[in-house]
Amino acid sequence: MEQWWKPYTAPDGLILREQVLTEGVDPDHLVVALRTGRMYRVQRGVYCARAHPPTALGRARAAVLSSGVLDAVASHQTAARVHDLAVPDRPAAEHVTVRREQRRIRRRDLHFHSRALALGDVELVGGVQLTSVARTVFDLCATLPRREAVWCVDDALRRGLLTRAQLRATVEVRRGGPGEARAAERIGQADGLAESILETASRLALADAQVPLPVAQLEVHDADGRLIGRLDGGYPQLRLGLELDGRSVHSAPEAILRDRFRQNALEAAGWRVLRFTWWTWCTTPSASSTPSVGRWPAPAPEHRAAARPGETRVSGLVVVADPAARSGWYLQTPHLPWGP
Repeated sequence: MEQWWKPYTAPDGLILREQVLTEGVDPDHLVVALRTGRMYRVQRGVYCARAHPPTALGRARAAVLSSGVLDAVASHQTAARVHDLAVPDRPAAEHVTVRREQRRIRRRDLHFHSRALALGDVELVGGVQLTSVARTVFDLCATLPRREAVWCVDDALRRGLLTRAQLRATVEVRRGGPGEARAAERIGQADGLAESILETASRLALADAQVPLPVAQLEVHDADGRLIGRLDGGYPQLRLGLELDGRSVHSAPEAILRDRFRQNALEAAGWRVLRFTWWTWCTTPSASSTPSVGRWPAPAPEHRAAARPGETRVSGLVVVADPAARSGWYLQTPHLPWGP
């Protein structure tokens, strides 16, 4: 039978095994369709046609149906994809939250959570129960690695998907509960200005090294007030800009030319621009090829010297070419010394 499953396909692309068998379809047809790859398994007892993969909402419904819990709520990454939150690429497992007494054994493709759901934590989208945006962000901050969690908050705040007031209320309701301290810390580390996970990662790296943070999304103007460009970050007093080059945005030929034109204009206006990549902030490369970001023991006030040749001081920040020979703050990239 060619595409016998069409009459049993829901608008979201899901095909339920129980419905198919109840309608009298030969189980062998289902087995053959799965073995030949014309259909594939979404969750236990839930399938879809290869040519029509389910939407994020369809996957959420599949997770809820497959859980076997009548009032299960799609949550965590599963709800995040429906809300269009910034989360890592789709993992192997979906997530649902149920009451503690209804919790099931975790499966390879479906993870169960039993955190209590407060009033306002659940909303109905397309007939599927999901955790709200604020509750979903809270759950992700309590479970995801730090960098991905803070980026999720940054992106949601910047795009107006939720407000800080909503996040504060969500944290307050769960004060002292599981994961609350971890989630609150990561929410507090978000600024809502980062436009990429690379910008979030760089800010966290600088904060961890106790280096004063640059002004995010800094606009630079010429003497006539015309906009030269917008930097990912910068120290206006130092006339120092930081650019974070992600592969997806800055690798296209047009983007490379545009970046070079802007950098030339910034340098002509007296700015120095340092460029960093994902590899710089998010890996642990050798000391000879990574930017140096850190702090030395600060000397006593009576021993603090004035700025030396090749270094600039502002608000306790010291920028030098040779961090091993100085005391104070530094932010320096190998093979590209810079100063005033």
